[in-house]
Amino acid sequence: MLLLSQLSGHRLSSIADDSAQRWAEAIARTAASTAADRLTSGDTAGLERSLRELATLPGVERIEVLDGRGRATLSLSVDSNRRVIVDAPAPDTSGLPVTWAPVGPGGRDGSIGISFTARSELLNLEALRFDGVLAIGATGLLSIVAASLLLGWTLKPLQRVARFSHTLASTPGAQLQQRNGSWEVNELAQALNEASRMLSEQHDAIRSGDRRTQGIADAVPDAIIGVDAQGLIRSASPVVSSVFGREPQELLGRPLTELLPDITGEEAERRTQAGLYMRASATLVARFEHQALRLGGTCFPAEVSLARLEPRGEDDAESLRYVCAVRDVTDQRMLDAMLNLYVRALECSSNGVVISDLSLPGRPIIYANAAFERITGYDKSSAIGRSCDFLLGDDTDQPESKALQLAISEGRSASIVLRHYRMDGSLFFDEVAVAPVFDEQGQPRHYVCILNDVTERERARLAIAERNARLNAIFDLSPDGFVVFDREGQLVYANPAFLAMTGWCGAELSEGLNLAEFDQRLAGLCEPERPYAPTLPHTGDNPEELELLYLAPPRARTLTRLTRHNAGGQGESILYFRDVTHETEVDRMKSEFLTTAAHELRTPMVSVFGFTELLLQRPVPEGRRRDVLETIHRQASLLIAMINDLLDLARIESRQGRDLRRERVTLGDLVADTVERMAGALAGHEMRIMLPVEHGALALWVDPTKTSQALTNVLSNAIKYSQPGSVVRISSLSDGERVGLAVTDQGIGMTQAQLSRVFERFYRADPSGNIPGTGLGMSLVKEIVELQDGQVEIRSEANIGTVVTLWLPLAPATLPAPPTTA
Repeated sequence: MLLLSQLSGHRLSSIADDSAQRWAEAIARTAASTAADRLTSGDTAGLERSLRELATLPGVERIEVLDGRGRATLSLSVDSNRRVIVDAPAPDTSGLPVTWAPVGPGGRDGSIGISFTARSELLNLEALRFDGVLAIGATGLLSIVAASLLLGWTLKPLQRVARFSHTLASTPGAQLQQRNGSWEVNELAQALNEASRMLSEQHDAIRSGDRRTQGIADAVPDAIIGVDAQGLIRSASPVVSSVFGREPQELLGRPLTELLPDITGEEAERRTQAGLYMRASATLVARFEHQALRLGGTCFPAEVSLARLEPRGEDDAESLRYVCAVRDVTDQRMLDAMLNLYVRALECSSNGVVISDLSLPGRPIIYANAAFERITGYDKSSAIGRSCDFLLGDDTDQPESKALQLAISEGRSASIVLRHYRMDGSLFFDEVAVAPVFDEQGQPRHYVCILNDVTERERARLAIAERNARLNAIFDLSPDGFVVFDREGQLVYANPAFLAMTGWCGAELSEGLNLAEFDQRLAGLCEPERPYAPTLPHTGDNPEELELLYLAPPRARTLTRLTRHNAGGQGESILYFRDVTHETEVDRMKSEFLTTAAHELRTPMVSVFGFTELLLQRPVPEGRRRDVLETIHRQASLLIAMINDLLDLARIESRQGRDLRRERVTLGDLVADTVERMAGALAGHEMRIMLPVEHGALALWVDPTKTSQALTNVLSNAIKYSQPGSVVRISSLSDGERVGLAVTDQGIGMTQAQLSRVFERFYRADPSGNIPGTGLGMSLVKEIVELQDGQVEIRSEANIGTVVTLWLPLAPATLPAPPTTA
């Protein structure tokens, strides 16, 4: 031990010297790096400050600083109390080793030397070596004394552990309470405690596994039967009673053939040997269908799973060799039959049927029947897995499609008609009815879609809708009235023309009048003196009746009514109304015209005929003869003028102004030419033309000949109905777009009643016949002026005079194209 101490002391001294040398080199390099800048600049004070801290480090005895020429610049030493003293630069005579470090490349700027000693470290190491030798000696002595005591104390816990290990198998889960002993013994005790705990858990797991296995066997719907090698039943699960109708205890020791005919021990061996080998359990399993027997001999279909257990050396004759699981599939067979029936029914359906799965992305089709292939042209393989939307093609913006998507997202049924496209691209109309299939939580999981090709129906519907739209447009635009009653006699339609005829509004008819109420309301509009004929259902052979209705003022109209009952064999009634007020008035005016014309023509003709007969039947003196001829000539001239007026009027009315030759003519020229032609007729009257200068130069857009004829007729009336010597004035006025040519006389004038009839044909203000005329002049004036977009205004007072103003259009800046004559 002393030799070991000496060797260790020498080794420690060597290590201390080597460590001190490396420590001095490190300090020297640090001092050289720190003092480089100050030594170069000659900053002795700064150099001293930077080296003072290094001088206080352990082992440093002296620091010498030499400049680049090798001259001593600074010397620092440490006293016994480790205080730094600045010495005068002088060579070191302490005999301590010095470690030099160059300042600058190659010591160009100088060098720094560190004198160091390891004396303090060696003293510490020597004291440590002495303490170590002393401790080793004391420890050895104590070890020898305590070894004998420790050995006896240590073996006692080990003996307790040995006794506990012998009882571990019989008392799994017991724990050894070890409070003292060695670490190894405690570890061994903990290992035994852990083994006891694990053994207890394994026993519990086995018991729990047995209970779970028994619970599973009791819960599964299959009857589980244990059979020995001879085919005798050795165990049976409780489900046997519900499957076979026999108690498990009753079956123990009975042959399996009582439940599964023909399944003997040999047959079980043959079937399992030909079955599947299950690598996980190292068993042979046979699965097959068989006819099983219930109590009472009732047969039922069953699925049998028969497993063969490998024999063990300790097995006896009653040990289990086979485990048989029997499942009653009677309900399954019935469900399969019903499912097959449903599938065949779907396949036989003339409508396409598809089923989509909502739980998958895109709601793909998972089933499609044969009718789907026939309707769409897509086979099942190309349709399954795709969304039903692929039938829309590019026509995806259909409002009906969005309504269908909304119904599916809300989980409700819907039925709509979509435009779908077959595989060849042809369009067909598809009536799609969708209905959700809900799961146990009431959430839709699938959708059943029924597709019905209604192309022909839709085409017919569209054709009917188009026809109805045309008929509605015709009825709405027709000037004739139409009223429709349904087979119950309720009003369902009245077109605008009928409402305009009667003054009724649609809101009044929307209340739903029946035929009797309609007759009652319409009768209230008719004239009381002309009874209304009710619209009664027709019972004769002719289904149509034409009647006249006379509406009372303020809507005085004459209507014809045509009634058709049972229209189209649908029991509906259609009433047709036509406003014949104008035609009736025209017929009345025509009758009056013919009567008046005949009367007006008869008077001069009688005169001509009478005087002509007088000349033919008796001699007439020459003087008297001339008077008669003059009378005949005068009456014939009157007839010719009347016929010419009638022809002009008829021609103007029939041509509707197409024979007018409108051109640009000044107002002054028109008046001058007319007055000039009437110079003879104006004899005995004073004609005053009072046209402003600016009006005389205005250009009119009229037919000069016809307009002059109209002005001539007005001037002729002014002369005829005025006293000789009276004044007839022609003046003008303008409103910017038209010019009014006013003729003012001082004649007999007219009352308001006469003024209202002034434009009637053959009407004359003086019915005495003393004033010549045909009564057609003002009718011609009105027709000529109005056909040229003009207007006739008349103001008159009895016994004062009359003012007739002809409003004529001004010529446009750009002349229109000349009219084309037919």
